[in-house]
Amino acid sequence: MATVLDIRDLAVDIPVEAGTLHAVRGISFAIEKGRTFCIVGESGCGKSMTSLAIMDLLPKGAVRRASALSLNGRSLADLDNRAMADIRGAEMAMIFQEPMTSLNPSFTIGDQLTESLRRHRGTSRREAEARAVSILRMIGITAPESRMSQYPHQLSGGLRQRIMIAMAMMCDPSLIIADEPTTALDVTIQAQILRLLKSLQSEFGTALLLITHDLGIVSRMADDVAVMYAGEIVESGPVEQIFRDPQHPYTRGLIACLPNRERRQVGGRLASIPGTVPSLVGSFTGCAFRERCELAIEACAEPVTLRSLVPGHQVRCIRAGAPIEETAA
Repeated sequence: MATVLDIRDLAVDIPVEAGTLHAVRGISFAIEKGRTFCIVGESGCGKSMTSLAIMDLLPKGAVRRASALSLNGRSLADLDNRAMADIRGAEMAMIFQEPMTSLNPSFTIGDQLTESLRRHRGTSRREAEARAVSILRMIGITAPESRMSQYPHQLSGGLRQRIMIAMAMMCDPSLIIADEPTTALDVTIQAQILRLLKSLQSEFGTALLLITHDLGIVSRMADDVAVMYAGEIVESGPVEQIFRDPQHPYTRGLIACLPNRERRQVGGRLASIPGTVPSLVGSFTGCAFRERCELAIEACAEPVTLRSLVPGHQVRCIRAGAPIEETAA
């Protein structure tokens, strides 16, 4: 399949009062047409900052670096603001975590849906409105014509998230970035939104970058997954491989925290990973997880790189590949 998004050695540095915050530290991955790539990890690990770096929507003062950052073979690394504005919405679009803060309360749903199509494709208002109504109907919104004249505050959370998905689909982009799109929704609506994303992706062949902290969503949605910790990828590979044979202690810890009737007693305590994420301000070497890891040894303080265990499965741990019993000894 054709590669839609290709990222190599992406880094994001943000100046702060205490020095430089290394929010994203040399991550690399690629997404092919029609596939879903999930980035999973704790809050603050750099997931959302990665998505903002791809869209070039970083906070003021932030510095983005990459040896390669391309969309459909076109480099995004050196494009100016105007060129990036031409790509956002047209070739790649983003579904943000909280639609109420992303939708403009002063404009109707119809105005916001048609804006990108009229800007990027030069279509007339009538044509853009017809496209918007068609997409609203496609994603399961009843009476789509009447929704066009409503404002965001008149819609429920689930409907607002569907509107965000419709906005992302207006120009039929080759890449959609969904940054925790179901966090603010209840479980029933969350399942509906995920099914919708999956069906739209299947119909249009869109590449999907899904950012989440929920491994349950990863297991249902992903083709490939990258586990992030402290600004870097610590394990990546096909989702079945990662869940069947996790090699990094952090990945194992995340999976162990999942509620599971087979290994949890009713009324018992859920598992957790002790400790906190280290500060990424200033210089940092070695495994970032070592202070929280029961398997850490002195060599973990030395630089460690991603290495392949089997084709497609990479892990950033010097003890990966050994049986769990041996590493726990």
